[in-house]
Amino acid sequence: MKKLSIGLLVLILLSLAACKGKAEKAGDRQVTITLATSVYVEDPHRKAMDALLEAYKKIAPNVTIEIYGAGWSTYWDNVTTEIMGNNEADIMQIYPENVATYHNLRTGGVFVDLKKFMNNQDYVSHLTGQDMCEFDGEALALSNYAWGTTGLFYRKSVLRESGVDPQEIKTWNDFIAASAKLKRKGVFGLGIITSSHSFVVSEWARMLGRVVSGGLYFPNGEKGPFTADNIQVNNAANLWAARQWQDYLIKNEYGKTAPDPKDKREYFYNGLAAFCYDGPWFVGMIREYDSSLMDDVGIIPAPAVEYEGQTYQPNPTMYPLVMSLSKNCKNPDEAWAFMNWMTSDEAQQIAAECGMIPASVAYSTSAEYKTNYPQSSLFAEFLTSYAPQVADPFIPQQGELSQIMINAAQEMFASGGDCQAVLDQAAEKCKAVMSR
Repeated sequence: MKKLSIGLLVLILLSLAACKGKAEKAGDRQVTITLATSVYVEDPHRKAMDALLEAYKKIAPNVTIEIYGAGWSTYWDNVTTEIMGNNEADIMQIYPENVATYHNLRTGGVFVDLKKFMNNQDYVSHLTGQDMCEFDGEALALSNYAWGTTGLFYRKSVLRESGVDPQEIKTWNDFIAASAKLKRKGVFGLGIITSSHSFVVSEWARMLGRVVSGGLYFPNGEKGPFTADNIQVNNAANLWAARQWQDYLIKNEYGKTAPDPKDKREYFYNGLAAFCYDGPWFVGMIREYDSSLMDDVGIIPAPAVEYEGQTYQPNPTMYPLVMSLSKNCKNPDEAWAFMNWMTSDEAQQIAAECGMIPASVAYSTSAEYKTNYPQSSLFAEFLTSYAPQVADPFIPQQGELSQIMINAAQEMFASGGDCQAVLDQAAEKCKAVMSR
């Protein structure tokens, strides 16, 4: 009996082990993947992401995706703190220009090279912005959600009352003239961010600075060489652009200062500002705020810029939201499976609900997408008249360079500081960073 009992016990244990193995292979093992993002606090993104997670739960019922993250103003500092503390999320949704900076916060790198999961598939051609996710031969992020560029939203009724024809706004000078007409009616042209928000730099750089200089930090479209000698923050073109922006906002009072994007959008909703410089996601935000406003909203491309006898095509940065996988993730296969599913047709159709343009090239150029999202699809058409994109350089020092320029932009556009002196000082600080 004793021998029989031991034999039965062994058989039972072996049977349980076999069952467990089959269960795990069948996908019954419960797994939790954490996902940090800065956009979940916004209604259109929350709606889209909740729908994505609901759809994925049906495909992988054993996988739970937990979303967390703060709003834009604090999210990026939080990510830095978490990485330095070795407790970052399994998946981080960031922008390509952030990837190199965060990846280099730890010796050996923070993110997984996704090429080992990609099986030599051509993700670059399939996904908009995937070419921006590769660094030193490694794919450190996946462009699997959505993207957008920027244009000028306008209130039809406000422009009509001020005698402004939006279709005649082709250049920065045209935009200044339109803003002058609006001012006579007591309306601002643009809401302009002047706080410590990164937009205090990026909106000026996208609309004017990089358009004429080809690079806020470095020449040749921010392509380098990335050396102290190549810093061009204070070159003639960037200086001209800074003075133009400062005059628009402070001297001529055509712009209305805003501490945050939500404030400049409120100006637009309330008719205090006739224009809002924003991306396709703003379509969904307007609809969520007040769907009746949609009939009073139009969109035109960002204006070209005339500088020293030459006309420069607008150069708004393209914004793909991408996902990076932490090397600390305990379930990388399950995390990758979710990230990869996000590129599927089903997921991309759901992602379109956020108002941005889906990452899938095939879906975002399809007749179905243009029919269902006619206003958002306009932004893809704008790219045909925009110059090739110039984004922040993908280098580890970019976080420090960016903070220097945020401080400089605040001094110029909030305090009215002398643009030449401010940019000269900023250039020296940037050179010091690149000399280390």
